[in-house]
Amino acid sequence: MNIADQLVNEHQELEHALIISRQIDYLGKMPIVTPKPVKTSENARDMLRYDLNNENETIRNYRKRIRQCETIGEFAMAEQIRDILVQEQDHHDLATAPGKEVPDLGEAGGPHRRSR
Repeated sequence: MNIADQLVNEHQELEHALIISRQIDYLGKMPIVTPKPVKTSENARDMLRYDLNNENETIRNYRKRIRQCETIGEFAMAEQIRDILVQEQDHHDLATAPGKEVPDLGEAGGPHRRSR
């Protein structure tokens, strides 16, 4: 494990949180979510699978938020979320094992499937 790479990734996640929190402040709202419990395992393969599942869900959720922003005319907000989505998709590519197909992340099994 490369500690520096892990810290860079954590810094990027903090940047994502700051971008989202600024948008929430802009809207003058307070988040109304409950964090999901973190799944853990002693088995390294299970932990990697859990991490990949979380990345998949995150990507689906960001895609949904982009559509919601565009529907209400918040195009700048949609662009900021789109930038985060690009970075999350990069994380997703790193999380998949070489030679494995990237799972379909479309809500209805749409055109989001790509092979590696």
